[in-house]
Amino acid sequence: MNYYPFPDNKIWKTVFFAMMAILLLVNRDSMMSMVAWGFYPCQALTLGLIGAAGIAFLTVNRGRLEDILTDKRMLLAVVSAAVLLIPMVVKQDWQLMYVSILICLLFGIFVSYFLELKDMARCYVVVLSAFAAYSLLALYVLRPLTDAGILQPQVIATSRGRELYHYGLSFVSLVEVKNRNFGLFREPGVYQYFILLGLYLNNYETNWEKPKTLWLLNILLAVTMLSTFATGGVLELGLFAVVLFFDKKWYKEKKACILAAVLVLAAAALVGYCIAAKNGLYWALYEMTMKVVHNPESVGARVGSIGAGVEIFFQYPLFGTTVRNVLHAVVDNTSSTLILYGIFGILGGSLNVLAWACLVWQKERKLWANLALLVIMFMSFNTQNLTWNLFFWLFPMMALCQKGLPLLETLRKRG
Repeated sequence: MNYYPFPDNKIWKTVFFAMMAILLLVNRDSMMSMVAWGFYPCQALTLGLIGAAGIAFLTVNRGRLEDILTDKRMLLAVVSAAVLLIPMVVKQDWQLMYVSILICLLFGIFVSYFLELKDMARCYVVVLSAFAAYSLLALYVLRPLTDAGILQPQVIATSRGRELYHYGLSFVSLVEVKNRNFGLFREPGVYQYFILLGLYLNNYETNWEKPKTLWLLNILLAVTMLSTFATGGVLELGLFAVVLFFDKKWYKEKKACILAAVLVLAAAALVGYCIAAKNGLYWALYEMTMKVVHNPESVGARVGSIGAGVEIFFQYPLFGTTVRNVLHAVVDNTSSTLILYGIFGILGGSLNVLAWACLVWQKERKLWANLALLVIMFMSFNTQNLTWNLFFWLFPMMALCQKGLPLLETLRKRG
């Protein structure tokens, strides 16, 4: 795999980190995009940054344009475009969503030209961790100061009437689910996907010089996940921790076993205390766990999404049906994977599944661990519709380029 990197200096690295921070800040599922700044300004900024990065890349590598254009990644880009746009033409479903998703997909291919997956993972984890730390500060420090009348942040309202304090880089609900961490995102259920992605990349794709860095970031992201009180997110976190414990063979280390036992006992003690005291944390935990039973709307939307997605796919397996039919098949369609199968058919849906498999699957890892991690990741983005989010496609497409294409080349030579 050939790379065409930018100059290896602090200026270029700082610019790229800043660009990724802004792209995360204005992504299509952020509160900035939905309420604070507005959808169109955020989209214009996103496209402007991607365009500027493309111009800079071609300028820096102007002497290697022929190599860039004849690289196998360019063929992947063309095939991917065909897979996503042919269904639109066949159905005559002239919706910009097809192009929006294609841009997300192509961005992942583009980044793979100049950056290795491990370096992009480090960038994402660092940026996300900075935002996560601030979201904890906003929820547990700035919010109490606001309630005490010391701070007076701007109050914004979503299209559904939910009011939130706007702390710049984080949002906190005034009344409804006020104990849950929204971070930058439209709801905690979306935030959990970004956190889980960060945890996966931090433990399996980054290569920190000091083990202490790994653990500090793990703790920060895990605490942030817990603060969302997202039922799916907390479940995913628990499953991910179990897989890590056995996959990384931490059970063979005495210190790790002691730490795990202490954490489990501490969590049990905290839950027991909350139940006895009936404090604010108790009611937050109660809502998180009992909404499965007492909130049929939340559960029904997700179960209904799966049922509708499967039905649509079997009705329209080749090219899918219209975007409108898929998104409005149920009141709130939340299954990202089945939405893709419903809109693009077998090829478009399978392209995304294959890309995620390339990201998560490692031949050195045991089969059960690969399958478990893949299931956990799919859980994270099949409780929310993230199909047109840049960060839903970025890492899977980079993995498809850097792991999948070399594998195909190896198989071709053997054949």
